Amino acid sequence: MDILSTLLSQKVSTQQDKQSDFERVFWFVNLMKWVQRPRSAEEKNTKSETVYTVRIKYLLMVLNNNPSIKENFIHNIRLLLLKLSSPGQLTQAGLPESSSFIQDFTHRLQEKIIPKKQLSEDLSTLVYEIFPQEEESLYLDFIEADVLGELLGFFQPDQELIQKLKLDTLTSCYILSHEVLNHSLMIQKELDLLNNQPQALPEFRLEGLLRQKQMHQEKMITEVELFEVEAIEKNMDTLFAQMKDRGVKIQLVYLFQIQKRKINRLRTLLQFLSDEIPIALTFRYFVSQLVLETQHQKSLKSFFSENLALLTDRIVQTHSHIGEHYVTFTWSDFHKMFRNALGGGGVTGFTVIVKHMISDLKWVGFIKGLADSLNYSTSFMLIQMLGWTLATKQPSMTAPYIASALQTSTTEARKSIIALLRTQFIAVLGNLTMVFPVCFLFSWFCIYTGRPFISEHESLEMFRSTNILGPSALYAAFTGVLLFMASLIAGWFENWILVNRVDKRIKYNDRLQKYFGQNRVQRFSEFLKEKSNPLAANISLGFLLGFVPQIMKFLNIPLETRHVTLATGGFASALPAALRSGVSNMEIFNSASGILVIGFLNITVSFSIAFLLASISSKVKFRSFWRLLKWSIHFILTKPWLLLVPEKTKRSDG
Repeated sequence: MDILSTLLSQKVSTQQDKQSDFERVFWFVNLMKWVQRPRSAEEKNTKSETVYTVRIKYLLMVLNNNPSIKENFIHNIRLLLLKLSSPGQLTQAGLPESSSFIQDFTHRLQEKIIPKKQLSEDLSTLVYEIFPQEEESLYLDFIEADVLGELLGFFQPDQELIQKLKLDTLTSCYILSHEVLNHSLMIQKELDLLNNQPQALPEFRLEGLLRQKQMHQEKMITEVELFEVEAIEKNMDTLFAQMKDRGVKIQLVYLFQIQKRKINRLRTLLQFLSDEIPIALTFRYFVSQLVLETQHQKSLKSFFSENLALLTDRIVQTHSHIGEHYVTFTWSDFHKMFRNALGGGGVTGFTVIVKHMISDLKWVGFIKGLADSLNYSTSFMLIQMLGWTLATKQPSMTAPYIASALQTSTTEARKSIIALLRTQFIAVLGNLTMVFPVCFLFSWFCIYTGRPFISEHESLEMFRSTNILGPSALYAAFTGVLLFMASLIAGWFENWILVNRVDKRIKYNDRLQKYFGQNRVQRFSEFLKEKSNPLAANISLGFLLGFVPQIMKFLNIPLETRHVTLATGGFASALPAALRSGVSNMEIFNSASGILVIGFLNITVSFSIAFLLASISSKVKFRSFWRLLKWSIHFILTKPWLLLVPEKTKRSDG
């Protein structure tokens, strides 16, 4: 007797107690493991996609040739179906138990920690035990419908079982229709679109139809109910598009995801009660989707990627639009960028001077961090208000633009990357060209007048802080992460303004209009709506650069920040005093080289993380980016002069 016949011949108690239920489930799991076992030598020519069909055919042959084994098989499966096909199981298996993003996350987290539920008590746990890999759903999809139909036909004579399953399915459909209606009303309430006539909603109509069928136990579904499901999906698509225009709210995205999954489950269960679709096809799809839903429900990764994807996509799209303005294609734009970078460098020079003055006050901890943060934020905001440029803020904005160009074509991406490299180079050059003389001349003037604002000891410490042989490279990479984080905060803040209609609340606030006047309030609300992204980016970057070093110091973590423009200003400020103390040419060279490394890492780390996020959001393949990166390196090595000499042709409008 082979393994399958041995399994099928096993006698399980016919009693319906917990021990018998467990033995029956254990028997079924072993039977499924036989179906899923690795291909044997005799099956080496069988395609992996069809192996389930081949084995089910063999199972059917064994059952048809052994009436007693067949009877035992039908009896065990019958009791399993009665146990695990209740409305509670059909409406909850693989679906979230809560309508709250936080509660669902907490539930998934605790499921990772506490022991799993009994296999005989929970359909989701049983499905996950049998199908631990998501890929199993693909093999289920390839099972031939005729073969599966023959297997399901074994239970057709048992009308008591069939009627019980149909009634449970009908009850499940009604429960799901009620939940779908509830979620639809919640979504429309969140969007301020709640209809005064909810009876006009397809969700309301379907819930009413199924309520009537449930009351009269009508187990036959017509095209009317399935048509209403399609109408519900169209309604959800419309609401989803409106949400994207109004700003992305995580809880609302979560509600949409739940709604989508419940609608899909509702449609599948309705199809079980319809004569339009063969039962084998519906059953195959139901089990396949149940595997996917169960895997999804237990995965924290899919939970976050699914619910945060839309917010990430919105941030990336915003940054892509902003980043396009940071890329120059013509001589006039090129010159304008350089002039703006000079202005940004000049302001940063005075920021460095103020930073030295703050250091002289000997403040520490929170007060020092707050003072530095306000200094940086004010400086960055001033640069923004004057229309000037700080080069290190560009990469996190331009990376999504390059990812968007890669979606269009490789040729477009190459044109954009050339322009980006040239723009980034000239922006950094402009910043450093101005910040260096401002800081150097101020420091030299103070020494010349006999009032040095930096002591020789402090100047040497500052001078050596950019030494290429020190930890400045690590600090620069860390600063690149902070630059990216600032852009992420900016995107989130802009979305928050949009979601909560903050600009409109300010615009129509009677108290604000009373104190400041209607025109001022209106101008401020428009400013907040249009400039919320750069406003948040500048303030958050300033506070990150100011507070993070103090937090790291408090935690006794030897990690500091190194921003290329600020570091250049510090180097220039320290240089006059360092020269007086007899610093060597080699030390000057090492510190100057360190600044180049700091600039390179600030930009590349920020750009790389932003591009990675953008590529995931826009589904750009990594190999496309890798090819573009290799081409860019080859371009820089073979034609470095093009970083300074843009083409004299104007960019086409298209």
